[in-house]
Parts: sequence; structure tokens; C-alpha cells
Amino acid sequence: MKKIEIFVRHCNFSKHSSNRERINNFSKESCFKNLKETIDKDNANITFLMDGNLESHFLKNEKEYKVVQIDGGNNAKSLNNTFQYVDKCNFSNDQIIYFLEDDYLHKKNWTNVLLEGFELKAEYISLYDHPDKYQLPQYNKLQSKILITESCHWRTVPSTTGTFAVKFNTFKKHLNIYKKFIYIDAGTTKDHEMFLELWKSGSSLITPIPGFASHMDLHWLSPMTDWEKIIKI
Repeated sequence: MKKIEIFVRHCNFSKHSSNRERINNFSKESCFKNLKETIDKDNANITFLMDGNLESHFLKNEKEYKVVQIDGGNNAKSLNNTFQYVDKCNFSNDQIIYFLEDDYLHKKNWTNVLLEGFELKAEYISLYDHPDKYQLPQYNKLQSKILITESCHWRTVPSTTGTFAVKFNTFKKHLNIYKKFIYIDAGTTKDHEMFLELWKSGSSLITPIPGFASHMDLHWLSPMTDWEKIIKI
């Protein structure tokens, strides 16, 4: 099995996330440190994509992994440039790509869990057990197929965020669909709607229960985990 190629988007300031409520001790740098401390280096490699001034960002001190500067300026341009960068990479069809935003935490062993998930033949995997599936009324009648691997249970879900894993051939196949939900002029993206369209077109998306990663939005934390303890790793 090839290494997971992780592409993490960073910036100096994000208008998209500036007003989010966060857990105690949260910072983008704490998520960065958590990522480096929880990956299995035998199974994963990281590329950091910096949208903005590198010299005023903690990534300026990164020596272990590749740092690439991209010219964006907002969430939409940053994501679009990330997709363009990966599209030009010379990966094999079965190479696993993990697109990661800079405000996620991960549990230990997540790289092995992600590899297990692809053994289930899903096209897309998110390690985030998004609580919207348990709380929002539009999901009251959601029916999920429950699957199992060595480390955890999984469920099929119709949507997730802009942090997800996919094989390179699927990424190439669906790139035009992704771009439909990147609104360059407005500076916004619609990841939820993007995955709903992929779901309706027959694509499969699974998430572990409980989750092995979480968006650090205080009101939408992946359940059944004390993320304030994780952030202190």
C-alpha cells in the first residue's frame, strides 16, 4: 500500500472561520502539531500548502515536510489552487489523497484507520463523524449501512466537509464536479452541496463511528471524544 499523501491548506487569516467558537487551547498551530504527532510516518506523507505570507506564519520553521506557497487570498481560490496542484501530481490511480483543512484534530492511529476504510471499497472517506447527522431534522430518516474493519465501525453518509480522502483516479474523475461548487468571485465553497451531488450520482462516502478526527468548531465536534484532552498531545 502506498503512503497517504496529505495536503493541508494553511493561511495567515481566514474570514471563513474567523467567527467560529473553538475549544479551550485551540490554535491552528496546535492542530499542526497534533497532525505531525499522530501520523504513522510509514503510511503517510505531508505537503503543507501555504496561502499567504510564509514569513509571518509558523510554517516558516517547518523542515520535515514540504511547504508549497499558493496564491489564493480566500477559501475558494485556495481550494481551487490546491486541486490544481494535486491534479498536476504524477500519482498512480490508487494513490490515496487526503485533503485537510488547518483546523482539524486527529486521534492516534488515524492513518491506519483511514487505510482500513479504503478496504471497504468506498470512493470517499471522512474521519469526521459529523454531528449534523444526529441533530439536524433533514437527517431524521437517514438510513446508513453499517460496516466494520479491524479498528472500528463505519457508516455510509451523504455528506461531509472539505476535509476528505479519495483515491487519485476518483479525484481526477470528479474534478469538474468539485469545481462546480467553488465560487471564485464570491470567495466561498459549498462542500456539503458538493457531496450531496456526488451521493446522488452514486458515489459512496463513509465515516467511522466514533470519529477519528474532528473539525474544531465548538458546536459541531465529533461526538464521544474529549477533544480538549486530544489537543494537549
